Amino acid sequence: MEKSSFILIIFLIGFFSANAQKKIVSDSSAYPNHDCGIVQTKQKLDKKEFASTPSLQLRVNNSDYVYATLQFGKRKNKIFMYIQILDENVCVKKDKILDVFFKTGEVVTYENGFELNCDGFFVKQFSKKEFEKLRQNDIDLIKLYTYKKNYELYVSEVQNIDIDNQLDCLSAYKIKKTNEVKIKKKKNEPSSGT
Repeated sequence: MEKSSFILIIFLIGFFSANAQKKIVSDSSAYPNHDCGIVQTKQKLDKKEFASTPSLQLRVNNSDYVYATLQFGKRKNKIFMYIQILDENVCVKKDKILDVFFKTGEVVTYENGFELNCDGFFVKQFSKKEFEKLRQNDIDLIKLYTYKKNYELYVSEVQNIDIDNQLDCLSAYKIKKTNEVKIKKKKNEPSSGT
């Protein structure tokens, strides 16, 4: 009897911990991520060091099974926003083509800082005033206007918290010099040809 009770307890502990793990994984997108997760590699952008935050996945609400990535980056003391629509043949103009609808009812239009492309890329470098507006206001909707169609991206409360957290982290982040380490040959080291 003791042996079967012990096996039953082990089974129940395993069952409940497996269900708890599934629940944690499935509910993880329902909570904001307070880890900055800023990445700076040795890669350079226009010969300058840069850092970026993890990308946020936004669902396009007026298209089935289409997503977009929203990511922030920093080069020197400038903050950038990158959006890519993950759909086929999304041609984005270099024009005023992105509207951000804030929960206050205000709408701000941004111009694409990236050249004409059909990879769905939109890039915006923020001025200090634009950056502060984004930090102080929650986003309700982002509309990206392309040649073929318009894409509507609704931003949830959790995603707004993540955006605020990422902007705070990036504003405090100091860009580091990431010069590649060169291996120097020692003077007394014999050459490989002898």
